[in-house]
Amino acid sequence: MARVKSRRTLCLALFGALAVLMSPATLLSEQGTKIIRFVPDTAVRSVREGKCWTGSNAVSRPDAWRCMAGNDIIDPCFASAKGKFVVCGPNPAKGNPGFVLKLTEPLPKPDLPVQSSSNESGSGWLVELADGTICRPVTGRSDEIEGKAANYYCETGQPGKEIVLLDGLDTQRPLWTTVKATVVRGAGGPKLIKSEKMAVKTVWQ
Repeated sequence: MARVKSRRTLCLALFGALAVLMSPATLLSEQGTKIIRFVPDTAVRSVREGKCWTGSNAVSRPDAWRCMAGNDIIDPCFASAKGKFVVCGPNPAKGNPGFVLKLTEPLPKPDLPVQSSSNESGSGWLVELADGTICRPVTGRSDEIEGKAANYYCETGQPGKEIVLLDGLDTQRPLWTTVKATVVRGAGGPKLIKSEKMAVKTVWQ
């Protein structure tokens, strides 16, 4: 009986050690950041009308645009194959396909050649961090926080606080990293509350 208990104890210990070795953080580190070349879903969904007047500030793609629907500016929007409409507001991290923007004016000539690829830029128009935080690039003027540019803003459920990424994405290794920062705004501008280095799980380009 004692030998049986001893074997069970050893098995449990080995199982616990294996669980630690195969933790999500370990697997993410081994696999590296997942880079996805986004292809919009052009199936029928909600439709709005609007126009696109220039290339996207969020992503370097010849089929990505900065558009307007009513008073709303949406960036990026992705052109359909024939350029008759664009798909705006997708969030593939949450399975949201976005909406179709029916163009009231033809698309302008692309600023970028068709062969251009955002993979070379080490950035993305949608970023998922290891903790599940979803972030998008700032498409206008970015804040400077303690000498670093807050060039991505992120979803947050913390009232009165903002989450940003500082100085973009570090792409030196297969597992990209970034600095996730929590800030609050006051009369003197944004103030850093805390920051931490964070792995980047997925990037959509």
